[in-house]
Amino acid sequence: MNIVLRILLFIVILFIGVGIGLLLRRRLVRRLKTTVLDDWVIQTIGALVILPSVIIALLLVPIIITWSPDFIVSLWSKITQGRDITFLLPGLLGNIFFTLLIIGLGMGIGRTLMRLIIGRMPEQHLDVNIRTLLARILYGIIITIIVFWILSLWQVSFTVPVVVISALAAAFAFSIQDILKDLVAGIYLLVERPFHIGDQITSAEYTGRVENIQLRSTRLHLVSGEEVSIPNMLIFGGVVMNNSEHAQRRATITLSMPQEEFDKEATPDQILKIVKELENVLVKPEPTIAVSRFAGTFGGTTGSTTGYTATIVTLTLRFWIASGRYMTVTEVMCALHKALPNVDLVVENSGGDV
Repeated sequence: MNIVLRILLFIVILFIGVGIGLLLRRRLVRRLKTTVLDDWVIQTIGALVILPSVIIALLLVPIIITWSPDFIVSLWSKITQGRDITFLLPGLLGNIFFTLLIIGLGMGIGRTLMRLIIGRMPEQHLDVNIRTLLARILYGIIITIIVFWILSLWQVSFTVPVVVISALAAAFAFSIQDILKDLVAGIYLLVERPFHIGDQITSAEYTGRVENIQLRSTRLHLVSGEEVSIPNMLIFGGVVMNNSEHAQRRATITLSMPQEEFDKEATPDQILKIVKELENVLVKPEPTIAVSRFAGTFGGTTGSTTGYTATIVTLTLRFWIASGRYMTVTEVMCALHKALPNVDLVVENSGGDV
């Protein structure tokens, strides 16, 4: 057969094999994307699907070009007799291929298990923090297995990585003390659960929603819109206020008025009536009000004497609102100002941190 024709046949057969493989890969990947499998696994399996059609195309080349089935007969004989067929894939290329295959499948399986544990396991079985910790531990175990599997594939003694790890641990033990503290604190936060992912907390002078609890730091989405990562040691050793722990929050407003407009019985009752009539103010616990301060003002100087002309009465109003309903405080302020236009109103505590 003419050499040019043989080359053309080889190219055509190879293109047909690759095309069939790509078609099968496309259909398989599209179907696998609807499952829980991670993209690493899907893409690795998709790449493996192409190989059979390419191999078949390469095996058909000798038959079509030489019109002789001797190659297939010889190959089948080796397979049925259990003889070594590694000649099809050279040693170095074979190790590289299987190394990439192990990495792709291993990391894909690990990421898939993490997704199943964190996102698909029902909430009533395990807390989200515990699921996150277990998922990361399992992922670390899988990565360790992958490393040792690859080392065995390349016939590297296990003592080598052990010695290297020991040397690195001894060399960097003192230089990574802060990182180790953050890691220990991160494990504590995931196990003890002082707060959960999604809670709003105040720590290290930052207030925001917990986006993720990592082993080294906790990521917060601040109420001002920024995102910040706080080292776990600062949270572990500091004061943490969980703003989402309870469904009710207490708000505080101070009211200041001249003493002549204040009535010991009527004024507090009037203020409490206004607050209780608002729909979003919680009935239980009941709103409370009390006189918190008498303050005198000075004026009317006669010679060297300064006269004591007036006294300001300050009352402290406390009431409870649903967590997150901070507009209720505005409603109370507007209602009080409408009924008592001459009273100074100051919000001391809005019942929230935003």
